[in-house]
Amino acid sequence: MKKKLSLRDVNMILVVVGLVILVATYFLVYQNYSAKNAELDSQLTEREAHLKELQGYYDNLKEYERGTSEGKVNIAANLSRLPRGINSEDFLVYIMDSTAEVNADLYTVNFRDESEIATFSTVVDGKKQECKGYQVSASFTAQMNYAQLKNYLDYVYNQSDNVTFVDNFVVTYNAEGAKLDTTFGLSKYFITFDGSEYVPVPVPDVGIGVDDPFHTS
Repeated sequence: MKKKLSLRDVNMILVVVGLVILVATYFLVYQNYSAKNAELDSQLTEREAHLKELQGYYDNLKEYERGTSEGKVNIAANLSRLPRGINSEDFLVYIMDSTAEVNADLYTVNFRDESEIATFSTVVDGKKQECKGYQVSASFTAQMNYAQLKNYLDYVYNQSDNVTFVDNFVVTYNAEGAKLDTTFGLSKYFITFDGSEYVPVPVPDVGIGVDDPFHTS
């Protein structure tokens, strides 16, 4: 004989089934959505921070553009003072011209080999370039007075087109001529990069001998 479930038993079973479904829904659905919401909240926080950073850039865009423009001008101005190569003849012409500029008497000139001193990235003519920097040094002896000495230092640092530095100088008073016997050590710098072109300094013509020493023509 089968026992018939009472209405109360049926209600109890439905309640239990409902609880089971509710618990299963919580663990299978709610927690899953909760984890996704937490992940979305994290992403939203990161994106809000990034948006705030971008907003700061945008608010200062004109300042950045002005700074970038000024930076390019400064880079171009500095690069214009760095030739794409320097050889001994170029340095000799500079020493001759600089000492002649202050009317000093040039005696001797000595050169040292160039040396690589730096590698760096910069913008040349609007294009990023990997550059190498080189130092070229030379020394000379000359006789000058005190005013000429001061004028020579001013010429090197304030009137030279290309970057030039006085590494050292020695001054000895010459009582016989009331002059200063000087020895200067100078350094100049140049850069090279892909596609750079060396342009030699014009060397003045120097007459050597005569065309026909025996006057046979």
